[in-house]
Amino acid sequence: MSKRRKQVKAFAAAALFPAWLKPLAAPLIVSAIIHVAVVVTFVAMDIIPGPGGPVAAHVSDDVSTSIQLAPTSTAPANPEPEAQTPPPPPVAEVTPPEPVKAIEVAEEASAFESIPAPPPAPVHIPVQPPVAVPPPATAPVPMVPVVAPKSDAPAAGFAGVQVRKARRIVYAVDVSGAMAACLDSVLLELRRSIGRLDAEQQFQIVFFRQELNGEQRAVAIDDRGGKASMLSASAENKRRVDQLLRSARPLGRSAPLAGLKRSLELAPDVVFLLTSNIRRSDQGASSDAMIMHELDDLNPISRVSGRRAVVIKTLQFVEDDPTGLMQSIAETHGDGPGSYVQLKVADIERPDR
Repeated sequence: MSKRRKQVKAFAAAALFPAWLKPLAAPLIVSAIIHVAVVVTFVAMDIIPGPGGPVAAHVSDDVSTSIQLAPTSTAPANPEPEAQTPPPPPVAEVTPPEPVKAIEVAEEASAFESIPAPPPAPVHIPVQPPVAVPPPATAPVPMVPVVAPKSDAPAAGFAGVQVRKARRIVYAVDVSGAMAACLDSVLLELRRSIGRLDAEQQFQIVFFRQELNGEQRAVAIDDRGGKASMLSASAENKRRVDQLLRSARPLGRSAPLAGLKRSLELAPDVVFLLTSNIRRSDQGASSDAMIMHELDDLNPISRVSGRRAVVIKTLQFVEDDPTGLMQSIAETHGDGPGSYVQLKVADIERPDR
């Protein structure tokens, strides 16, 4: 039975596919597959012919096939709704900005300028308190005693005759017989004058006269061979001088030049010349000129200062000097008016001097 069936199938196959058709079977199958694929592609792409006529598609792959699609008037029973593309969104019209005028810009600028700038915010900077730095340790410096500069020299005076600045004072005292009437009063004022001196001042007393043998002598306190020096105005020296003055006695004639020469050798600031009759009775005008010439040599005028180194004050006691010698010495070697003074005994002994 099965064999019979096989024979029938073989006969049917031979009738459907004759032998000459077998060689063309493969190409036909391939062509059919290609056409089906083309049709499916067009359908998938949704190509619909328009009212202008047929659309032809040409596909060549060993076989050319022409497909004519004609428009039909009958619409399908259930037409599928077409996919509608949403319309694009409306584009807003952009209006170009109007040009800004220069005046408006200037007004805006001026408006900004009129607005005051805000004040700067205060900046608080913390201030650090100063840190005390200890000084570096150094070796102790020895204390040096400071010597205060000496002030101007104090004044000195005798019986109201003053010298404003004098550190070194010499009293040239005439102890000749002409001083017998007033010597005690003169020595009293001399002790008072020395007592008024400051401790920083120095003094000396020169006694002058001509001895009976004709020798002119001028002797200072502690004068040993002409080596006397200035004495400090200490309390001890003042007491010692007070005792020496009590023992002085007038004798002989005057010897003013010897007394002045010895006084100037001590380099004082001032000399108080104390006498009653400086010119000797046997001397005249020639002797006075010789004394003035000698004094110019002993106390010359300085070329630098234009003044003499020593001021000489002359004090005439009892009677005025009729010779004019005392006045001439005061005028030439004094420091101005008042360098020559004539005093009475009563004037010397006044307690207010």
